[in-house]
Amino acid sequence: MKRFSISIVLLIITQIAFSQTEPRTVLSFNHSWEMFPIEKTTEIKIKNARVGTSFQAQFNQEVVDLKNESQDSIARKEIGDAVKGFADEYSIIKALPWEKVSLPHPVRYEKNLNPAGNQFTGICYYRKQFTVPVNFRNCKLSIQFEGAMQTASIWINGKFVMQHRGGYTPFMIPLNGYIDPNATNEIIVRLDNTDDKNTPPGKPLASLGFLYWSGIYRDTWLIATNPVYITDPVEANTVAGGGVFVRYENVSVNAADILIKTQVKNDGISDHSFVIKQIISNPKEKQQWQVSSERFDIEQGVQKEVEQKITIAKPKLWSPDAPNRYLLITEVWNKGQLVDRLTQRIGIRKLSFSRKEGFKLNDQPLWIVGTNRHQDHPFIGNALSDAAQYRDLKRIKEAGFNFVRLAHYPHDPSVYDICDSLGIMVGNPIPGWQFFNKNKVFTDRVFRDIRDMIRRDRNHPSVIMWEASLNESYPYDEFRIKSAEVAHEEYPGDNFFTCGDTYAAKKTNWDVPFCGWGDPFGRPQNVQPEAPSFVREYGDYEFGGAESTTRVNRSHGEKALLQNAWNFQWEHNLLRGPEYQPWTIGDATWAFFDGFEVFDKNTSDWGVMDVYRLPKFGFYFFRSQLSPTRPSAAAENTPMAYIANWWTSANSADKVVVFSNCDEIALYLNGKLISKQKPDSGKDTPYGDFYKGGNPFDGGNCIHLDHPPFTFNKVNWQPGELKAVGYIKGKKVTSSKVITPSAPNKLSLTADTKGLGLVADGADAIFIHAEIQDVSGSIVLLDNETEVDFTVEGNGVIVSPKIVKVRGGIASILIRSTEQTGPIVIKATAKGLKTAALTITSKTDTRNY
Repeated sequence: MKRFSISIVLLIITQIAFSQTEPRTVLSFNHSWEMFPIEKTTEIKIKNARVGTSFQAQFNQEVVDLKNESQDSIARKEIGDAVKGFADEYSIIKALPWEKVSLPHPVRYEKNLNPAGNQFTGICYYRKQFTVPVNFRNCKLSIQFEGAMQTASIWINGKFVMQHRGGYTPFMIPLNGYIDPNATNEIIVRLDNTDDKNTPPGKPLASLGFLYWSGIYRDTWLIATNPVYITDPVEANTVAGGGVFVRYENVSVNAADILIKTQVKNDGISDHSFVIKQIISNPKEKQQWQVSSERFDIEQGVQKEVEQKITIAKPKLWSPDAPNRYLLITEVWNKGQLVDRLTQRIGIRKLSFSRKEGFKLNDQPLWIVGTNRHQDHPFIGNALSDAAQYRDLKRIKEAGFNFVRLAHYPHDPSVYDICDSLGIMVGNPIPGWQFFNKNKVFTDRVFRDIRDMIRRDRNHPSVIMWEASLNESYPYDEFRIKSAEVAHEEYPGDNFFTCGDTYAAKKTNWDVPFCGWGDPFGRPQNVQPEAPSFVREYGDYEFGGAESTTRVNRSHGEKALLQNAWNFQWEHNLLRGPEYQPWTIGDATWAFFDGFEVFDKNTSDWGVMDVYRLPKFGFYFFRSQLSPTRPSAAAENTPMAYIANWWTSANSADKVVVFSNCDEIALYLNGKLISKQKPDSGKDTPYGDFYKGGNPFDGGNCIHLDHPPFTFNKVNWQPGELKAVGYIKGKKVTSSKVITPSAPNKLSLTADTKGLGLVADGADAIFIHAEIQDVSGSIVLLDNETEVDFTVEGNGVIVSPKIVKVRGGIASILIRSTEQTGPIVIKATAKGLKTAALTITSKTDTRNY
């Protein structure tokens, strides 16, 4: 999770050391690492199952029944293999040159836009030398890894400490007993991201629908506390406990009960008594509430939990439009001395799901307008900084989505803080994709993932559904039912809701079972006929399988981009209609960003934004669904009108589509009014031939939308300016225009920061876009051939190819910061065009998400 303060530990040397002030220190452990890769030499043979136009081609389920050894015996073998590997490998590579790196880090910056099966696969080593600050030497010390792909084996000062299996969940490394507080210490991490059918997701890379990527790709932290401390909820491994667990009861606009359970452990050398104090504040309104426990004893080596309640009158409730949060400070006191303090932000909200009334947030009906997101970027894989995560989620909120499903695994901890802050509801899944291993080792690790996910993320108000289900897999019914039971064990009460698949099942027990798939457009949910349901993916495979007409990018041109938008509009409208209301509570597009599959060396262009974070027409369709007058936090929504047309000489259509949230649109061509009209209002009709794109923008299939598009027919193309003017209640409120581009003249550079500039941490990365423009600044949109050559000077490096062919008149690179703040000069050149230069400045990140 994102840390909100950095503290200094002051030690009082007694039988047990307690600090007087700021007793907990959390420091970044991301810098001064070295890395050495040992790449797997055997070529991965891709199992290309997802081909052709068949709707069923998306299903590539694999069920295995490996030898049912005990978990202990398999774990011993796994550790033994790693220890042997270390003995064989490290002595050879120890004295060789290692690469100096900062975290988050991919083992390799991939050269191809989609490396597919050629992504780095194999063994890699990370190592770091460190000393313990003098004021930490009587503390409990540990290093927290937020995520490393996929099996991490740890040595400290040459001694094996532990192994963690699973690339998407955190783990803690104890330092006490392994380090010398008076000398330089060394931690070595051996990472193995090769196939492992005993560890979820379990799916071999050769048949995976996304990429595993590589490296210590999330943050690491050095944590120092007193020997008596608030536990880490994952490390504590306590059912419905550990750390600080916050729940809510009796929530309304008038009052809310906040239930706080705190676990404290005594790793000191004597027994002590303590008091736990909870402080909740709303700094904006200068309000504060607090409660203190009775004094209680904790014996040496024992952990205890204390439950407390605070009631807040007229609470500021959390919602996507108003993501109100409070500050919770949990303190542990011993005879007037502050022993530990943990600070976090919380949000109060009430959830309800029912088949008759749909989804309600804080007792108000709310349709879930959702999308899916993988956590990766091209070239750097999963190794996104917190700032890069913020930029992605800001794009999602600005597009008009109020929900994101974090496919298909728990995402970086910062993602949840950011969603809390921006007002994006979250569906939180365990790691899984079209694979099930009947071995008890695998199933027990699935249950562990469910528990670890909930323990890590349970205090985030943004998480409204917990996907305790292996995505699109076919486990037996008893396993699915047990998965739901495990989840509810971890989060008691009536404000917690599981969700999951019902594929091939006769009985499941999810609170919100997902709709199934009917070929191609049906979304039945008959396994739990009394339960509400959710369409967790739509918009891709039903429109032509692996050759879906949704899958387009800028290089395919405006007609293809309009088809992408139509597919999403047609099905979104269908799912909001009477056939699915109110028992279907919402839907989520597949997906927001274009992505990467192992089956295709090209990108999978299923999104409303491409892999370079450039919007397609579909982005503006969803943005037009935002209210023009009611602000939604971080969406920056206002009246808008977007002409989904490039107005080039290649234009062969006689219709112009405008996405807008206005009452009326007036369309002008070269200053002459073509028409002023209301939004489309035609009837709902069957899609048509879904292999060929149906009948796009026929004036119908929009009556269930908040803001139908405007389709102007019989518009004859002529070069010049096409302008749309938007009106609300007869008043002009917005306008936009497109101009036919002339001959290419120059390059223009922009940095895509979403308001958060490049952070000088050695890991943050942003996209730089070079537009080919004519003399007046219009993008030459039909250019898919020009190659742009990029150079960078100063405190940044290019981590993507430096020579890039444009797509739809734009070429993009990814630049990464160094650890030094300061200017970065980017230059772009292309044959026959005026050169462009852009200077940006990397800065220290001071944002609390």
